[in-house]
Amino acid sequence: MSEKIVNLTCMLVIQEVKDILATYPETPYQEAFTQAELFNQLINQVLIQIPDQSYTILYESEKLPKNLRRFYSSLEERMMVEQLIHQTIIALMNGNAEKKTLHSPASEDNSSANAPINSNKKLYSWFGY
Repeated sequence: MSEKIVNLTCMLVIQEVKDILATYPETPYQEAFTQAELFNQLINQVLIQIPDQSYTILYESEKLPKNLRRFYSSLEERMMVEQLIHQTIIALMNGNAEKKTLHSPASEDNSSANAPINSNKKLYSWFGY
């Protein structure tokens, strides 16, 4: 009988990230994390901050339970994971915004044609900052 080792914590984090991202505005958040590279960075950065990860062995006839949230040991643990996800989303979005330089449209005097636009206000406004 074939068996495989499954990281339950990783599966749980992926599900939580998908659920949490669904609560964010489509632009720029959901849109940004449709990129596989950024989504994987989010998962990885959350996982490295979770100290105790759970694994299980599944035999080929077994399936994972549909509700992975039952693997949380407490409500406090769930809230910690959710907070890590929110913080990491914001950190990655801020880092991504810093990498991109947005330019304003050319004006008549071209002096501001290459001036960067401050996009950080858009990122923080959703959280009320």
